[in-house]
Amino acid sequence: MYDIIFCSLPYSDLDHVYSAPAILKGVVVSNGFTAKTVDFGCELFKQFDRDITKFNHAQIYFISPDNNPTLKKDIEQFYSNCISFLKNNPSKYIGISVLSISTQRAVFELCMRIKESGIQSKIVIGGCGAKVNFYSNVATHFKLSAKEKLITFGEVMQKRNLVDYVIIGDGEDAIIELLQNNTVQPSVFASEEFKSPVPNYDDYDFSDYLHFTDEIALPVTGSKGCVRDCDFCDVKYHFGKYRYRTGVDIANELIAVSKKNGIKKFRFTDSLVNGGFKPYMEFLRVLSEYNLANPDKKITWSGQYICRPQNEVPKELYALMRDAGAEGITIGAESGSNRVLTAMNKKTTVEALYDELEQFRTYGITCVLLTFVGHWSETWDDFVEHCKMLVNIAPYARSGTISAITLGYPYIFTDGTPALDNHAMNNIVINKSDINNIWINKDNPTNTFKERVYRRLLAQTICRQLNIPTVADFDDLLYLTNYINISHREINEFFQSNS
Repeated sequence: MYDIIFCSLPYSDLDHVYSAPAILKGVVVSNGFTAKTVDFGCELFKQFDRDITKFNHAQIYFISPDNNPTLKKDIEQFYSNCISFLKNNPSKYIGISVLSISTQRAVFELCMRIKESGIQSKIVIGGCGAKVNFYSNVATHFKLSAKEKLITFGEVMQKRNLVDYVIIGDGEDAIIELLQNNTVQPSVFASEEFKSPVPNYDDYDFSDYLHFTDEIALPVTGSKGCVRDCDFCDVKYHFGKYRYRTGVDIANELIAVSKKNGIKKFRFTDSLVNGGFKPYMEFLRVLSEYNLANPDKKITWSGQYICRPQNEVPKELYALMRDAGAEGITIGAESGSNRVLTAMNKKTTVEALYDELEQFRTYGITCVLLTFVGHWSETWDDFVEHCKMLVNIAPYARSGTISAITLGYPYIFTDGTPALDNHAMNNIVINKSDINNIWINKDNPTNTFKERVYRRLLAQTICRQLNIPTVADFDDLLYLTNYINISHREINEFFQSNS
């Protein structure tokens, strides 16, 4: 019998390895316990004979407000397979990751079946999706009471006796405390630095994740939290104060995992890989030295990155990034309007983005830009500035410096963000039954839901005309279409009453 089984569940993006189970297995094994990991998203993919089209169609079930009767047999088979796995691999605890709101339905329904199956393992859940309210798109399936609509997903699961423990925040220390003492206490961190054992990928078959690329990228975590406080971001809510590993520790993990698993490509889960210059420069120096000494085993990596003014950037930075294997860096450009960037508390400018892109082009570093439209402060003139930015970055897309951009979902208010906390101060009225999507800024009344959708579609049209590659459009527009289909009456009533 294992001490604990770590599970991840759909909704799954199988272009990436989800590392939380491997990280937690590394933690518990290094502390003398036994563990096994399973990615049930991969198991669902196998159930459809690795047909990505059928897999993606089935996954809509986990995020849709509608029950598709044609999927009922397949979904029940999926849960039956999960229960069989858990019975065949008995454990004292079953640890289930609630990665996001998109995972909540699968977690709820699997926990319900575990309890019904007679499995005696105690269930512990954790992750960002446990700390927020039930996802409005799927909450209708579970007949939430008025009180349950006001509490977190984790609290609902405990209230209904579907789980035994909920871990909020970091799980590394809490899971050891659970295994040692059968209880969970809040973790206390005495230092800004933290260390993490090398993730244990012994149970993973990396070929399960190879769908659109020839080489898998393994996740790595170098820091938690963020040095910034952007108003649309919930990172500080979930991860608290910025904490980081030393650059040497991070680089040594990449080198060790690469040697053990034959993997040479990594993806940082950090909110910002360059949040702290000291550990970042340490990391770059150690890894660039390794790459230059081992050109046939060169390690490459990607991660989220903040643009800073050039006078704040060390002169050797970009050469070190190139030699250390930086590629596909994700830059949160967000908006092409400096006025909107200021309202976001982004602490950067459009000009800083252009300077960064020029340096990336000079040193052969590729990147992906994150953007979205409809921020509560965005006027039509701001959106025009955003469109000008799209035009200005087109040459970098043609040169290959920008490999793609994301256009995102029209702005929503997210739980745990400064924007939601301060919405009344900014004269924003929010629909209480849907605080995320249905809102209006009384000082910017033309930025309606319909207008936000229009701007999103217009930005996509501009990118197509300019041949700027975009990613994740299918998921964004599928979600948007489903949402409008079920919520159009509520949207119309809200804006009619607030016009």
